[in-house]
Parts: sequence; structure tokens; C-alpha cells
Amino acid sequence: MDFSDALRAMKAGARVARSSWKEPGKYIYRVPPRETTLPDGQRVENSAEYLFYRPAKGDHGLVEPYAPLPDALETDDWYVVQDEEA
Repeated sequence: MDFSDALRAMKAGARVARSSWKEPGKYIYRVPPRETTLPDGQRVENSAEYLFYRPAKGDHGLVEPYAPLPDALETDDWYVVQDEEA
């Protein structure tokens, strides 16, 4: 599927990955908008964000913000990650 399909899948709650990624277990997912508190105590809403999960060799992985590069937007090797893959 292409990135547009991947984006729709993430908006529906799915995790997605690319078949060209060499390291198994990586995926991207969407965190919906939510309320947060600023250091001054003010309550504001965060926008939705997309996060990239990278597994580690030990018990814990790494989660970092995801912003697609141009090559990711133009490929059609995206797929929905199934539970047994994550």
C-alpha cells in the first residue's frame, strides 16, 4: 500500500511498517490528540502525533517522533503490522 493508505490505517488505530526496512519489529503508530499541562499549569491540547518504535536487543525499545521523508511518501511498500509481528 502507499503512504496515503498507511496514513488512513494509522488514523484507524493500526500500526504500519515498510517491507524495505531491514530490522524486524519496527513500526509507526498514531497518538491521537490529547490534553496536556504546560509547566505554568495551563491545560492545552496536543495535536495528534506519529511515533516510530524501534526494538532494542534488551527488554526495552525506543520511541521517537516520526516525520516521513520524501522516499517514504512515494513508495508503495507499506503494510499493516499484525499483532504477532510487533
